[in-house]
Parts: sequence; C-alpha cells; structure tokens
Amino acid sequence: MTDQTTDITVLQDGFDPLGPTVRQAQVSSGRTVNYIDDGAEGEHTLLFFGGAGTTVRAFRLLEFARSLRRQLQIRVVSVERNGLGQTPFDPAVGFGEHASDVWSLLDQLEIERVSVVAISGGGPYAAHLAAANGDRIRSMHLACAGSENLDVARIGLSATAIASDPTAWWRFPDTSSVYRVPGFADSVIEEATRGVFARGRDTPPEGLAQAFELYRDVGMPDLRTVRSPSFLYWGSEDQLVPLAHMHRWQQALPNVTCTRLYDGEGHDVQYRHWDQILADVAFLGERIVVCNDGRAVLAVPDRAQA
Repeated sequence: MTDQTTDITVLQDGFDPLGPTVRQAQVSSGRTVNYIDDGAEGEHTLLFFGGAGTTVRAFRLLEFARSLRRQLQIRVVSVERNGLGQTPFDPAVGFGEHASDVWSLLDQLEIERVSVVAISGGGPYAAHLAAANGDRIRSMHLACAGSENLDVARIGLSATAIASDPTAWWRFPDTSSVYRVPGFADSVIEEATRGVFARGRDTPPEGLAQAFELYRDVGMPDLRTVRSPSFLYWGSEDQLVPLAHMHRWQQALPNVTCTRLYDGEGHDVQYRHWDQILADVAFLGERIVVCNDGRAVLAVPDRAQA
C-alpha cells in the first residue's frame, strides 16, 4: 500500500512523442516543404522514403523500434512528396524536383551525408535523389522497393480507387507479423486517410495519380556514382514488388554489399525486419540481429552463424 504521507517522485519529465513533428521550410526552389527531423546533430542520418501514397508522418509506423533507433543513435529525416498529406500538388514536381528540394533541405540542416532508406513506392524517389549527389550517400537500404516500371494498375489499384477506400492499400495478409505490433492496424487507417484527405475531404488524389504515372513511365537513373554500400531486403513471395525489381537494383548499383532475401515472405519485409535495417544503417552490415531465448542481440556475423 502506498504511504499516504510521502510524496511520489514523478519520473516523467517531458512529453512522450505521439509521432514525428511535421515542420516546414522554404527550399532553394522557392517551394515550401513539409518534413520531419527526429534525432540529434552528429548522429547517423537516415533519410527515409515511405511507400506509395504515404505522408511524411508514415515513419511513425516504424517507431515500434524507436528505443533501438535511439540506442543506435540514428537521426531520421523525411520530406513529404508532391500532392500527399499536407503538401499541395504541383504538376511540375516530379522525381528530379523532389530530389532537389530534399538536398536543399539537407543543406539547410547542415547534413552532409545520409543513409537512404526506401520502402516500396519510395524506391524511385530514392534512386533519383542518390543519382543527383552520389558522393553524399553513406549507404543505400532498399526494402521491397520499386526500381522502375512499377505499374500498380496491374493489381487493380488506381488513385481513384484508393481515394474511395484508402485503407485498401494497407491490407496485409492475416498471417503478417504487423498485427503483433500494438496499435499498428489502427495507425495505418490514420495514415491512409491522412495521405488522401489531410487537405480536405474533397481534395482530388492528384499527387497519388501523378506518382503512379511516374512509377510506370520514368526509368531508372544512372546510379554509377553511388559507390557507397547498398543493402537489399526482399521477400521471395512479394507479389506487389516482385524479385525482378531486386535484380534491377543489383544491376544498377555498383556496390551491393548485402542482399537479404527472406524465404516465403511477402510485401511486409520492411516491418518484419526493421531492426535489421536499423542495424545495417548503424553498422553497415557488421552486425546481425539474432534472437535467442527471447533476447535480441546485435552480433558480429561470425558469432551470428554459430
């Protein structure tokens, strides 16, 4: 029983985050960008590109491993894409213009080198960003990320269809491990609706429609200047972004250090193995996540094999 005559020290000395804070900045193009920046100066900067149709706050869906990210001293920066979330649609902004705006913001933040992490539909955006400044890329991490000619219409989805039922884009199989993350299923509903309706219920899905056209029509840029280590993460049964995209990245990137192919897994590799992606960002492949008797450790590869 609590002693009613003794004060209780409150351990909480600040607010716990409810997801990343969205900030704004005007970049060299004159455009205003919405972005997040969570971490400390001097930490490894993870530049994040979320999947198709996601907003800048989509990164919070990966913050179930925030404690690990903070332990590894990883700072995350992400810039919202054209016509999604709170960012107005500009028909003149494609892959190249977005890349220029991101680099301009990084200059403002005095961030010189970044580890680029892209999932799913974030892949083509990451490719154009890396092609523009290959010498500033510390490492590339591509998780079931589209390369080029990613035509989502082949699976019966369109911008109009997603706008009429935003959560359809987020339906994982019942066997997916994402359902083991407390609150994940509810959070994706919030992200899905934010992506389409953040600027009003009647806002047309122009940003998503443009993105689908770019995915289908714009080829892979020349990535030969990106000589930093590259890591690929794929599920062998991924039907949305099949293995052909993984092979295309292998052809395009000069230094694919590691390909982590997960047998029998689908298009949720980025969630199942987010801890390994974070470890690769921090250690560039020199540590492997190993779980033993309910305890996770970051082991050196030789010990991980034992």
